[in-house]
Amino acid sequence: MRTTVVLKDDLVSQAKKFSAEKTLSGLLNRCLEAWVRQHSLRELDARLAEEYKEGAEESRNVAKDFADTDKENWPSW
Repeated sequence: MRTTVVLKDDLVSQAKKFSAEKTLSGLLNRCLEAWVRQHSLRELDARLAEEYKEGAEESRNVAKDFADTDKENWPSW
């Protein structure tokens, strides 16, 4: 996709120092990839945290159900 953007010269200069990209397009694409990856991970972390919270109650209930079984002195393997 072609577009026109206005970038701060000092930021572009600093970014070029840290990047192996030879073109500004390559640099911008790499930055967008990193941004998308970072936000995808944040979304995944949030979803995992929510699933963990939702599963915590079920886990406690299962533990209660098996509490008596744990007291039956079964051999540990």
